[in-house]
Amino acid sequence: MSSSEMLESAKIAIALRTARAAIGWNQEEFAQLMGVAKTTVARIETLEMSARAEFISKAMRLFREAGIEVDLYESQGLPIRISLNAVAKSLDDLKDGSKRRTDRRIDSGVKLLR
Repeated sequence: MSSSEMLESAKIAIALRTARAAIGWNQEEFAQLMGVAKTTVARIETLEMSARAEFISKAMRLFREAGIEVDLYESQGLPIRISLNAVAKSLDDLKDGSKRRTDRRIDSGVKLLR
């Protein structure tokens, strides 16, 4: 793989991890939405395999629907725009203690910023 191909694969991997994290999806949740195994997501995100065009297209559509815009074609960087609606939804999810790991639930002493 050439250095430019490696750079493009790295952009895709970073975009996937960043957008997925912004939405609050773990690899398992994202894999289910994508219709692939969790290992596929993990291998793409760690550059062990390249993402196919169909995978990238579907991921970008899911991200867009969740309020995340990723510009993979920008040559000088990797712009990722998160809508205010997506930020508000993430905030709601953070406030929902049932969506946290059992050791990080708000009722176990974890406090959100006020």
